[in-house]
Amino acid sequence: MGRSSDMGSAAVPHVTRGLTLRFVLLTGMAIGLVGLSALVQELQAASTAWIVGQSHWSRSQQHATFALERYITSGNPSALAEARSALQVPLGDLEARRALEQNPPDIARARQGFLQGGNAPSDINRLILSFQYLGRMGYFQDAVRVWRQTDHGLAQMEEIARTAHANKADGSPEPALRDALLVQLQALDRSLQAQARAFSLALLNTASIVRIATLVVAGLSVLLITLVAVLLARRVRHDLIEQESRFRAAFYQATVGMLKLDHAGGIVEANQAVADILGYRRDELLGMELPELLVDGELVLDEAEGIDWIRQLRPGELRFLRADGGLLWGRWSGTLVRSPGREPTVFAIIEDVSQNHALAREVEHHASHDPLTGLINRREIERLLELALLDVRSHGGTHSLCYLDLDYFKLVNDGLGHAAGDQLLRGFADYLEGAVREGDWVGRMGGDEFALFLRGARQEEARQVLQRIARNLGQAGFQRDDGTPKVSCSIGVVEIDADVADVNWLMSAADSACYAAKQAGRNRVHLFNENRMALEERLAEADRLAHVSSAIAENRMLLYAQRIEQVGDPGFLHYEVLVRMRGTDGQLHGPGDFMPAVERYGMGMALDRHVLGLLFRHLQLCPAHVQRLGLCNVNVSAQSIAEPSFLAFVCDLLERNRGLARKLCFEITETAAISNLEQARSFVEGVKARGCRVALDDFGSGLSSFGYLRQLPADMLKIDGVFVRDMDVDPVSRATVRAITEIGRELHMSVVAEWVETEEVARQLQALGVEGLQGYAVERPMPLEKLTQPSLWREAPSASGRLS
Repeated sequence: MGRSSDMGSAAVPHVTRGLTLRFVLLTGMAIGLVGLSALVQELQAASTAWIVGQSHWSRSQQHATFALERYITSGNPSALAEARSALQVPLGDLEARRALEQNPPDIARARQGFLQGGNAPSDINRLILSFQYLGRMGYFQDAVRVWRQTDHGLAQMEEIARTAHANKADGSPEPALRDALLVQLQALDRSLQAQARAFSLALLNTASIVRIATLVVAGLSVLLITLVAVLLARRVRHDLIEQESRFRAAFYQATVGMLKLDHAGGIVEANQAVADILGYRRDELLGMELPELLVDGELVLDEAEGIDWIRQLRPGELRFLRADGGLLWGRWSGTLVRSPGREPTVFAIIEDVSQNHALAREVEHHASHDPLTGLINRREIERLLELALLDVRSHGGTHSLCYLDLDYFKLVNDGLGHAAGDQLLRGFADYLEGAVREGDWVGRMGGDEFALFLRGARQEEARQVLQRIARNLGQAGFQRDDGTPKVSCSIGVVEIDADVADVNWLMSAADSACYAAKQAGRNRVHLFNENRMALEERLAEADRLAHVSSAIAENRMLLYAQRIEQVGDPGFLHYEVLVRMRGTDGQLHGPGDFMPAVERYGMGMALDRHVLGLLFRHLQLCPAHVQRLGLCNVNVSAQSIAEPSFLAFVCDLLERNRGLARKLCFEITETAAISNLEQARSFVEGVKARGCRVALDDFGSGLSSFGYLRQLPADMLKIDGVFVRDMDVDPVSRATVRAITEIGRELHMSVVAEWVETEEVARQLQALGVEGLQGYAVERPMPLEKLTQPSLWREAPSASGRLS
């Protein structure tokens, strides 16, 4: 009995060991299968992640191309910012790949790059691991090789953006360079998209291998995992189906149109993107044939009247028929897939490039037409005038050029908004086109200025036509009844005959005549008949402008300064920088001798740049003076404020001289701010962001001072000296100064009075609470070099303290 018990007890451990072994074996098998299944799932997920990432890459690259094309065409800064933002996605992927290719790999930088490329955070590890360990796998290696080929294209896109920006920033963009950039960009886009398709195809081939492996493992899992647990098999199958769904979703939701065709051209599979491009439902496409989608002549047939797939699948742009009968340009490419024992199938990609063709036509149209009104633009006007001059010089005759400028257009723009202003311009353009004779033409010069060409008309005949046009404006359909002024225009007329020098003279003469019509009271016609005195004055003004140009080039522009007394704080060193010009004969000229010519002929920004350069160089040589300096005011012209490149120039100066920024106060005249409100606000915000202050100069001279004051974040008001000079004898001037002072105090702005010429005016200003006094009663202007001498500013408090 005892022996049987021993044998039974010996069998138990044996059975236990067998069960344990089977359990361990089965568990190991289950674990191994689960691990293998998980690995396959991860491969499937990684494949899907790469396809989705490629979709982000391609979409962003196209987006960047379209935005960059808009920027090159229109010069809109927001389009450039949009292009650069879109370009960050492919650049992020590029950065990630380079981080993984270096030795050792920089995982943190790669992770950041993939995130920048728009990839889901949950897919980042899959992308990194698959690249590291599967990078030499056949199709995946092909995909990476194609990917590397896009690096040069992305760099070229960045270079095109920089070149386009530089071309726009210099103030006179070159049309030839713009056209060349468009051609280069379109060629680059085609190259990048071809590489993107090759990359996508390689990924799809990789995904096909993974899919086959997935199906094999799924079959084995169903067979073997049933030995472990039915529930485990169901779980694995569920996970595999889920991953398969994600893969198919990524395929069918791709932004590029994809078709699978049989050898006869029948559509077997189609994704939603191609259905949207062609305007069909996806199920409608299934069963259709390729010839039904192509315009006649686009299908390439062989001798047997079958589709010649070798030539048909060559990359190119084909014309497709949409479901609504419309024409669509599609970039087409594809590949013929051959399988043993099966009929070949075709995999094709279609991208809608109709916008590119429309953009090319639009660029051609915009080169000669105004986009708002549809009229010819200044470039085309000048071309037609050149032809008219050649005609009168060759065949004689006389024509008339009329320059029309809408009166009070700014009131419509500011009072009713830019949409109403645009509507008025369109209506006025339509009215002009309907009012002229056959053979005449109308163009838009820019803004609210139009050109009208009357063929074969002398000035007196043109006057009659134009007076009728001006008189009938009151009955035009675009008038408004909301209290705004009735639409009228000032018109200048100049004859075109064989004696006209050139188109530039012709445009200038017409502009001068229009200006004379405005000066005479607006809503009238003025004929250009410039007398000798006016011609001599124009020549003298041009001569003064030449003197200013040579003075800038020869460094004969001098900086002066006039102290601004701070009431209650005589030790605060505050002055305004003024400019003088020394002639070649040594005589000193004040601003009144040359500033009118500078402002009339658009040299304001050049002079402002020169003055700022002189000021910064001088202050850099006087560190002790800068340390003592409280505030230095410097004037900026309206022309500079209206030019974004000037703000960039100022910001660059301030970035390179940060210690001077908080010592500077830029003065802009109130009229300049009102006439360029948006540009003025941008300038004010730009310089204040770098520590500078801003003053509104000649405040009170504008028509709507207080209304515009809230819209400009200025720090200082400088009361127009016209009110200050006579305030001791003129109650109206004194009341105006009081009102401006109170407004400034309410808005927490310091108030400075100009033209303080007597002690009595100074005392009255102090009584009103004016904080700063500037004028001959305080101190006369002196050379800036003299003011910055240490001996002078150490004595300054006692010299100016008499008004405190």
